[in-house]
Parts: sequence; structure tokens; C-alpha cells
Amino acid sequence: MSSVARFLRSRRRQITLAVLLGVTGTFLLVAGVWAPGYAQEIMVNLGASLVMVALSFVVFDPIFEDMRRNAVEEHRTLNHDQLVTNIAAARVEVDILETWTGLLEDRYRDRFLDAVTTAVRAGVGVRVLLLDPESSAAEQRAEELHHTQVPLLIMDNLRHLYTLRRSLDPLVARQLQVRVYDASPSIQLYRWDDKSFISFFPVGVRAYDARQIEAFMSSPLGEFVSSRFEDLWSESTTRTLEDFMSLRLTIRLGTDNLATSDAHFVRLDGDCFVDGSSLLDHLTDHGARRLSLAVGGLRDAIFDMVRLDQHDPARRATVVALFDAKYGSGHDHRVILRLVPRAADSQPLAH
Repeated sequence: MSSVARFLRSRRRQITLAVLLGVTGTFLLVAGVWAPGYAQEIMVNLGASLVMVALSFVVFDPIFEDMRRNAVEEHRTLNHDQLVTNIAAARVEVDILETWTGLLEDRYRDRFLDAVTTAVRAGVGVRVLLLDPESSAAEQRAEELHHTQVPLLIMDNLRHLYTLRRSLDPLVARQLQVRVYDASPSIQLYRWDDKSFISFFPVGVRAYDARQIEAFMSSPLGEFVSSRFEDLWSESTTRTLEDFMSLRLTIRLGTDNLATSDAHFVRLDGDCFVDGSSLLDHLTDHGARRLSLAVGGLRDAIFDMVRLDQHDPARRATVVALFDAKYGSGHDHRVILRLVPRAADSQPLAH
């Protein structure tokens, strides 16, 4: 009802004129009943009007439709409140392309997650594509934003989306897909059905604080941005949220595989660190010296495990901060292991 009221207020002059013309036309039709040849004149005029209406649909309507689709509206910044409303009201699809999204910051987080939940439960496909926080592009964007902690902000976004996916019914969760891309960010996109907010990445300014273009996805600009989104979504270096959040480990004793589990992990300066909580029983039973790990998704096949040095508090604090940003707080007192690639002919490391 509020949308109808806004529509009527914005077109008050046109509506008033239409009512006056309608009343005048009705009066002339009624007054002409007693005029000679009235029925013939009515048939001729109605026939001509119908022909003009048909021609307008064939000739003028496509022109006006193209003009409408190509029209864009500029906004000073991203209207987060309106965007959340649009996402909740989507009927077909929602696409987000960002480095990280302000919709998951404290002020908007609950409303945004509720809107996404509403959308996916209604059968809407929601795709979120964020910059890979472990990529060099994330570090470059941090430099452009005057050392803003871009990787940590992205990890925080991904943690909330991961938590949301895990809270949904599995059939509903399929409607929410999240990936991270490894490329220089160039375009920001917030799409709901056939409309979108589009912006670019200015130096020194967050994209959602920059000017926004509201456009139809069927416009040339919308089609260009949609093509960029699809290219990044299917790029070979793009990872799914599940691949980003967990690492498949196979615990080995000599050449025997003891067990397989998924572990939390982070990367820093070329090293990979895993949360050893899921390995504690095996470490207690066999000792770290006798065990090794086969890790899915990493280039090197077999790894030895080295406990993160408690005597290097600065490095440990950095790694713990990455774990907390990615998975939530509580990693300060956990066993964190650094993975060291084992050469094919080498023996287990002495710990």
C-alpha cells in the first residue's frame, strides 16, 4: 500500500489530467446519444482508436521499453536499507559481486541475513561472489584503502555466510551459493531479478560508499556486468565456500591411512596452518613424529606437522587472529600445526 501511495503522489498531475479527460470523454459520449448518426460515428471512432492502439503496441511500445531499460539512475552511495528490501522481495535471482559487503557489518547484518533466508526459502537463487582474502588482490585492495584489514573483513563476511548455510535445511541451502574469486576487483554488483546497483572500485574509497548506478540487467551496462560476474564465477581459480572453509586431511601412520577428517585452516606467508583439534586423539596415540598428513587440494601430497612455536608470540598472534576472523574466536589455546611438505625420499621430521 505504501508503494501504491508513493506511485500516486509522484504522478499526481498526470492522474488529475487523466481523470479530467475521462470525465469529459464520458460526458461527450452520453450527450451524443441524441445526435443523428451517433451509432455510426461511435463505430468509426472506436475502430480507428483500436487500430491506433494496435500500432502503438507494435511500433511505439518497443521503443519506450528500450528507453526504459537503458535509463539509469545515479545515487550518491549504496542504499543498504532499500537493497535489503529488494533482496527480500526478489522472485527469481540475487547476485552479489564484491570484495566484502557492508550488508554483513553490524548495522545491517541481521536484516540482510533474514532477507537472504526469506529469498532462498521462496526458491530464489542467491549467489555471492567475494574477493579471495588469501589472494594478492586482497592485499592490493588493502593498500588502496590505506591499510584497511581487507582480508579480515572478507573472512568475517564468509564466516557469517557459512554459518547461515549450515543453519538452513539442506534443500534450501542449495539456493545459497558462495564463492571467492582470485582476480583484481573492478566492478561491484548487487542484483535482484532484472534490476541492479552497479559501481566501480575507486582508490581510497570503499565501493559501497562511492556513487552507484541503478540499472536494468537487460541494458548494455547490465549485460556487461553480468558477463563479468559469470566469467569470475566459473573461473578455474574461483573456490567454493566449502573449499575455503575446510581442508580434507588424511592421517597417515607410515604408509597406512588411519582416518580422514575435515579441519579448519588458514594460510600466511606461503605457509598453511591447521587446527589440530580433530587430530588430538591420533597425536596422543602415536605421537607427531610418526604421523604425516595427506592433504586434499594442496599441491604437495604428504606433509609433516610442526606445532606453531609458543616462543614466537607475534607470529602466533597473527595466525590466531586469522583463525578467529575466519571461524570465530576461541583459537588462542588450541593446538595449531604448520604443515611442512615432505620430500619423496625424506624421513619424518624430528619434533
